[in-house]
Amino acid sequence: MASRIFAACLATQGLALQITNKGQDEPRVHDEVRIVDSEQSFAGYAVRHGRVYQEGSAEFNMRLQLFNQRAAEVERLNRKNTRWTAALNLFADRTDEEQKMYFGYKANSKRKDEDDDVADEDIDVSSMDSMPENFDWTDYSSVAFIRDQGGCGSCWAVTATTVLGAHSEIHGTNRSFSTQEVVDCVPNPNKCGGTGGCEGATVELAFQYAMNVGAREPEQYGAYKAVDGNCDWKPADDQELQMLTNLGSNAKTYHADSNAPGLKFGLTSWQKLSSNKAAPLLAAVYQLGPVAVALAANDIMYYSHGVLDGCTDWTVNHAVTMIGYGTDNGDNYWLIQNSWGGSWGEAGRFRLLRTDDEDNNCGTDKDPQAGLACEGETEPVKVCGTCGVLYDSVVPRFTKPSGN
Repeated sequence: MASRIFAACLATQGLALQITNKGQDEPRVHDEVRIVDSEQSFAGYAVRHGRVYQEGSAEFNMRLQLFNQRAAEVERLNRKNTRWTAALNLFADRTDEEQKMYFGYKANSKRKDEDDDVADEDIDVSSMDSMPENFDWTDYSSVAFIRDQGGCGSCWAVTATTVLGAHSEIHGTNRSFSTQEVVDCVPNPNKCGGTGGCEGATVELAFQYAMNVGAREPEQYGAYKAVDGNCDWKPADDQELQMLTNLGSNAKTYHADSNAPGLKFGLTSWQKLSSNKAAPLLAAVYQLGPVAVALAANDIMYYSHGVLDGCTDWTVNHAVTMIGYGTDNGDNYWLIQNSWGGSWGEAGRFRLLRTDDEDNNCGTDKDPQAGLACEGETEPVKVCGTCGVLYDSVVPRFTKPSGN
């Protein structure tokens, strides 16, 4: 089922925080936390984030109480952490149910990977020693554009169109893809990742749709509205529906048929990388372009800046875009682009600790129905990498069509 998860915060009364940065010359020295008047701080927060509450109303009091609870959580995180800083951001006055809508991903919990060589075909992991220490795709316009999914559980769709647009710019026809079309049109009869649209689905389904049905640009289909809409396309028959939605759980490459509409804009295939393996993901990001990944995101809501070094649970519930990697003061990290707008995190992005042995940095998602599974799947699943980031990685393959 879609969105049933996510964190509640520690409660307190009458406290709020202001966080002031000491500067970039002391990357491991934590920001100062100063206790300030709660209502005054909340009033300033409301103005900054465009909230309109009538002072003294039931909603004002409810939002203020939430703000105080989030302030206590931010303080707790900043006293605990040394690598990254939490802050009162756009989520500070949101209820748990409202926060849930900023996710929207659940993958196949029965995923098993083959041990043969075709799982990560055409990705050269042997060349990793020659890769640069720091690398990213942020110079490309499709990556520079930070998207905001809003109050719709469409992280899977936003991630899919972000990655498709980036690869089209790097390798193909340099076109964009309508996120609203993906939300409205991608079929999901097996309820993988939720019930579809703003209630969740998977990047795999989005890539299969783009390749075999085609995907229009926002100017053709319509701009993103952060709500479910009515699609003007439907599968011709059960055979087409099964081709679009009955996807295996093994790592493999799905190739376009000779008459696939995606070929017109250069989408020749898409590939599921081996699960819970760092080398194919790292090599794919460097050699091919941004990669759609998923992670346990309950603990990233209040991230501000720094290298996020872990999560308290392993429930993989959020799709994001891996756009690079690097190192900071001895910490290796994955560079990830989120879908919560440019005001969140480090201008819409965050850095996630990349340990020396990510393949064995693992945990168990004990409740896949709450965050991972297709309908009816309840078996716990092993997920690896910091916050489970290695569990599900998907990358498209583009070539420039002849005549372009």
